[in-house]
Amino acid sequence: ESNKRKRHILTGGLDGLLRIHSASNEDIVAGVLPYLHGMQITEPISALALSRDMTRLAIGTTTGIVMVHQRRRLVTQAAAAALSSKAIQDERHEREPRHGTHSYFTRGAHEKSHDPDDYLLMHQKKQRLAEYDILLRKFRYGDALDAVLAKRQPQAVIAVIEELGKRRGLTIALSNRDEESLDAILSFTIRFIDNPQYTSHLIGVSHILCDIYGSLRGQSAAVDELFGKLREKVANECGVQRMLLRVLGQIDFVMSTAEILSAEEQQQR
Repeated sequence: ESNKRKRHILTGGLDGLLRIHSASNEDIVAGVLPYLHGMQITEPISALALSRDMTRLAIGTTTGIVMVHQRRRLVTQAAAAALSSKAIQDERHEREPRHGTHSYFTRGAHEKSHDPDDYLLMHQKKQRLAEYDILLRKFRYGDALDAVLAKRQPQAVIAVIEELGKRRGLTIALSNRDEESLDAILSFTIRFIDNPQYTSHLIGVSHILCDIYGSLRGQSAAVDELFGKLREKVANECGVQRMLLRVLGQIDFVMSTAEILSAEEQQQR
């Protein structure tokens, strides 16, 4: 290796030791090659090669293995200070977004707390109200009932009917209806009045409908047909309930008789 300042000679042998000797002009005149330092290789060395920029050393061995060593790049203090200041500026630039940007207003939103005692307050999104909820807020009870009936969701319809009952607005919601709007509420009542989950609410709806529109019987064939279906549905359900009550009474009689006989047998024993 030769440059403006120093010259070195690299040697390698079958013992696997890479030696670096000094080959300055003074050493050559003195007839010696001082040993500077070396490196032990596990394999016998058969060839050495240096790159033109003197930064890479290739070592060939007798076993066919080639090892390449690269010299570390020396960084001066000035260069290290420049790199450090640049890294600090880049980090500060990433950490502090520009004013007026979206990143500036959302900074710190995704930071994780390092204190286990910190309480994280989650931002709850405002729930969007359904159309019938908005109409209920505006006290438009009839429109709210029509809107929820159009959704065809029984639980939502019953919830609105229950809310109207609490506000004492169920009669207002069921009044002043034409044939089309009356058809929707009557059809729903006929369909779900025998459902145990909805019976208690729909019985009150049926009473109000009969009180309001009972005197208008004969003016609309479609409405009369729906009221007839409602009466038939209620009559059938009442018949089923009476039959179940008779069966329940018979079961109670059989159970009580069995208990009496069991007690008499125990007394005889």
